Amino acid sequence: MARAVDFKASQNIELFTLPEAETGTAVIAALKKLQIVSFSIPEASVPVEYSAQRAGSFTQLSSQAHHSEGTKMWTFDTTLRGTVDSILLATDALFEDATSEAALTSSYAFPQASYKHGATAAVTRTFFFRNGGSADAYDHLIVRGCVGTGFTMTEDMGSEGGELVVTINWATAYMPTYTDTDISGDLVFDSGIPKNIRALAHATTVLGTKELVVHSWELSCSRTIERIGFADTTQGTFNPLGYAMTGGFEVTGSITAVRNTDTAALLAKFHDSLPVVLNIQETDADFIIAAPICYINEPTIDSGGPMLMQTIPFTIVGSDTVSVAGVEMLGITAVES
Repeated sequence: MARAVDFKASQNIELFTLPEAETGTAVIAALKKLQIVSFSIPEASVPVEYSAQRAGSFTQLSSQAHHSEGTKMWTFDTTLRGTVDSILLATDALFEDATSEAALTSSYAFPQASYKHGATAAVTRTFFFRNGGSADAYDHLIVRGCVGTGFTMTEDMGSEGGELVVTINWATAYMPTYTDTDISGDLVFDSGIPKNIRALAHATTVLGTKELVVHSWELSCSRTIERIGFADTTQGTFNPLGYAMTGGFEVTGSITAVRNTDTAALLAKFHDSLPVVLNIQETDADFIIAAPICYINEPTIDSGGPMLMQTIPFTIVGSDTVSVAGVEMLGITAVES
């Protein structure tokens, strides 16, 4: 048998996505191409597990090996330029809100019914890796039933020209599948302009009541999603019954700013167990990150440059008034400038 000489050029891979009409049912028509700059690719594989060793045997035997279908979650990441579409994709993936202002509230409840296998109120997504296959007969890779488990948004004066970068973490309990059938229908493209740290307004980019000279900031939101069993035992499928969210949201971040009179005014908040307000806002208010209850963690001081800089980490939490619907924990406004 001759050795194969074909290969897949990584620069030739394109990634498209679209919400699903039914949880776990792939969508391969009229998908949208976002401004994705990097991604990881999940493989259609499951780990091998081995049953207990036989007494008196010093080797593992063939009959002990089993591929553990029905238990795995496949994970991958997408990194996007920070356009409005990218921002709202992140909020939709994590707390099912793709409208501006997207809000995570203290009274958030995981929409369990929408995450069940076959649900027609689906909030999952299909990703189509065009040319992401392994051979001509398996040209493309389809990943269905995808759920957001985390996102990170960051802007930095010294990176990417100051553009916002959005990284989203995805998971699915549906095994990826290969196809030689390309996307059908008209494609949609994100043509938005990324948000930029140089557009921030000094008067409304504050921690507590202090206007910081911000050189970079980062915001991360994450949750734990687990698969629920399996609805069938078809080899190579083992579709889940659905998903469940376990634990609570973790929302953290940091601001790196010039160490000056305003950072000194925050000294009490480094230890007094009292929260501060966080607001990061562009001059035209087309991009706002707002959190009414933040606790400052232990800051660090950087003396490696021409001036002292201070990185102030924070944790965003919800209001104790959880019985009131709509009490905002985190709000993200994103509209086209």
